[in-house]
Amino acid sequence: MKNLFKLLSVFLLLCAPVKADDAASVETEALEIAERLRCLVCSDENIEAAQDETAKDMRFFIRKHLTDGKAQDLVVHLLLAQYGDMISLEDDPVPTAENEETFIVAAWTICFFAMAFYIFRRSKNFNA
Repeated sequence: MKNLFKLLSVFLLLCAPVKADDAASVETEALEIAERLRCLVCSDENIEAAQDETAKDMRFFIRKHLTDGKAQDLVVHLLLAQYGDMISLEDDPVPTAENEETFIVAAWTICFFAMAFYIFRRSKNFNA
């Protein structure tokens, strides 16, 4: 019975979600994320160097979620969802379905009008 309890305890410990207990790893991950994001008020300054209250809130948000064991990409996506794409220092941080749909609709519209113009030009008798 004792061995079964020990085995069950070990199994539960292995299956439990891993939390980032190491403060150094949380700090390095937070710094990596902070390099990718800019302050809303200080626009070109990353959030780690900014002294604005919003940047402080973002730094706290990052460290809290990293301490809870969330992945870096998830934390970045949560920040982008909360503050918008303008905080990203990257050109296009997250390709969204809305951007892809807009591109597809624009491409089909251009193709439709190009074909309509071609058919219109072919139907007229032009003497060149």
